[in-house]
Amino acid sequence: MASRPSTTAARRTSELSALGAAILDALPISLYVTDRRLRIVAWNSLREQGPIGKPRERVLGRHLRHVVPPRGYKVTLPVIRKVLEQGIPHEHFTETQDGSRLFHARRLPVRQHGKVSHVLSWFEDITERRAMEMRLIASDRLAYLGQLVAGVAHEVSNPLAGISGCAEVLASLAQKAPKAADRKEARSFQQLIRSEVARCERIVRSLLDAARPDPGTRADLRSTVGTALRLLERHPAFARVRVVSRMPKGLVARVDPDSLKQVVMALASNAARAMPTGGTLTLRGHRQRGQVVLDVMDTGPGVPVSLRSRIFEPYFTTHPESGTGLGLAIARSLVRGRGGDLVYRPRGRPGGSFRVILRAAGGEAL
Repeated sequence: MASRPSTTAARRTSELSALGAAILDALPISLYVTDRRLRIVAWNSLREQGPIGKPRERVLGRHLRHVVPPRGYKVTLPVIRKVLEQGIPHEHFTETQDGSRLFHARRLPVRQHGKVSHVLSWFEDITERRAMEMRLIASDRLAYLGQLVAGVAHEVSNPLAGISGCAEVLASLAQKAPKAADRKEARSFQQLIRSEVARCERIVRSLLDAARPDPGTRADLRSTVGTALRLLERHPAFARVRVVSRMPKGLVARVDPDSLKQVVMALASNAARAMPTGGTLTLRGHRQRGQVVLDVMDTGPGVPVSLRSRIFEPYFTTHPESGTGLGLAIARSLVRGRGGDLVYRPRGRPGGSFRVILRAAGGEAL
């Protein structure tokens, strides 16, 4: 009879322990707990899943260095030690090595008898939530930008018509000039005004047409990319950049050439600015499951993990002194408006890589 209370207490302790483990498994987050010696003492079910998941029985009791990948251990070790020493929670954002998933990571101190005895590492997958937030922000800003561009284009068309009319009047008056040299100079300026007005009108039309692309238009990647690179080759930013273009023949995409050229120029210019001391810019095209894919890769430092979720936001720029923050946002909008996509793809080695995905239009040459 004397042993009954202790037996009951032991049973309750066991039940609480089992309940605690069940609660950890029920949480929609990935987590594990380490003690002061960095031994794994808890490992919930979500930690058993995914590309780096491991069965619980293989990790409990083992040192953290033998459980997480070397790269992750190198980053995690100082953070856990700081939480153990200072007792202050730590949080940051991290992503998988291939950049496909984004996590909100928290390191929480667990106290027993007033002292930090363990650290709970908590990882919440926020990939879809962040993507949705960014799409909403980008949608709102691009909608405003589209209205602004359409309004500007409409208003600019009126003074352009006036300028063109004035040029014709000036040309008529110049014909009455007494000197042949004056008449010749007047004609040259008339042609100059006409050509510049025509160029502005083409720009205005392209801005208005961007909102209503023709689904029947097609672009040959080799030709369009070549044209874009020729326009950029004299740009100062490309003085120290080696450009490699690997465009096979017959890659035809369902996109208008002007839009594709604008996207290529935006991506190539960003890449060149990322390599101010020199480097290599590689453009590679290929066909993939009914799609035409264009990879634009550089040997610069790449986009920091903390900024990758924002690079397509309108008006976000890492070069406020020279950039508007609209290049990538407009480029993605152009591609998505044609049924494709523009994504950033981290590379295994130093450098950045953007992938343009377009609908294939068949292998016929244009």
